[in-house]
Amino acid sequence: MVILSASEALHGATALLGGAPHLRFVHEAVTTEDRPVRWLGRLARKGEERVIALYPTAAVRDQVGPHFPRLPGVVRAFAVDDGRPLSDSERDGARGAFTIPADATAVCVIGGWWPYKDIPTIDAALARLTTPLHVLVCGMPLDDAILTRWHQLPNVHLHTVPGPVGDQVLRLVYAAADAALVARKSGVGKESGLVMDAVRLGVPLIVSAHDPELTARLAGEPWTRLFPSGDPDALAKALDQLAAEVPARPGPSACGALDMNSAADQAAFLTDNYPRLTKECR
Repeated sequence: MVILSASEALHGATALLGGAPHLRFVHEAVTTEDRPVRWLGRLARKGEERVIALYPTAAVRDQVGPHFPRLPGVVRAFAVDDGRPLSDSERDGARGAFTIPADATAVCVIGGWWPYKDIPTIDAALARLTTPLHVLVCGMPLDDAILTRWHQLPNVHLHTVPGPVGDQVLRLVYAAADAALVARKSGVGKESGLVMDAVRLGVPLIVSAHDPELTARLAGEPWTRLFPSGDPDALAKALDQLAAEVPARPGPSACGALDMNSAADQAAFLTDNYPRLTKECR
C-alpha cells in the first residue's frame, strides 16, 4: 500500500485508522498542521512504526524528519523514467503543429503558476530579451494579464495551451521546445516534476538555482543552463544565448544524475519494502 500525500503530519494516525502499514510519499513540507491536529498526531505516535516515509528530496527530509524522529524515512525520487524519450519525428511534428520555424528558438514553460513558481522573474526576463524567442505556455492556473503582456512584447512569440492536458499534448509541447524553462523561488526544495519530465523526455533545461542540492546535481551538465534564482537579467541572458547555442539533449544516463529510477526499479523497491514493513509490524 502506497499513499501519496502532501501532508507531512498524521503518519501514525493514518496507519492506525487505516488498519494497515503503508509507505507514504511526502512530496513537500507545506504546514505543520494546526495545534489540535498535531495533538492527535502525538496520541497516535505509536502508529509511526507502521509507516515508512519516502521523501523525494533531501531538502524535504531535512524539513520533515526532525518533527518525526521515530518515523523511518528514505530519500527516494517519486518520478520515474518510463524509457520513452522524444523522437526526432515528434520534434518535427511539434514544430509544425505550433508553426514554429525550424531555425527559430523556443522554450516551454510547463505547469500551473503556483506561488512557489517564480513567474515574476520570467516576466521581467522576457521584457529584457534582445533576440526573438517562441514561448510555449502550458498548464493551469495561468495569469491572463501576464499572458496579455507577453503577447505584446516585441521579441516574444507566445503559444498558449491551457491545461489540464493529456500526456500526448504535453509531449507535443515539450517536443516543440529547444529547452524547458523552470524558475522557482529560492529555498523551494520539493522534487520538481518539470525537471524530471524534461530529463526523461530528452529536453535541455534552463533552471533556477533555487535548491542547492538540485543545483549541485545539475552543475556542469551539458544539457543544463543554470541561472541565479530571482535574477531576471541572468535569465534573459541565458534565453538570448539559446539562439547562438542550444544545450545538448539529455542522454540515457541523464536520469542517473537525478537518481531517477526506471518504472521497473521503482515497482521493485515498493514491493520489496512493503512486505518487509508488514512483516516487522506483526
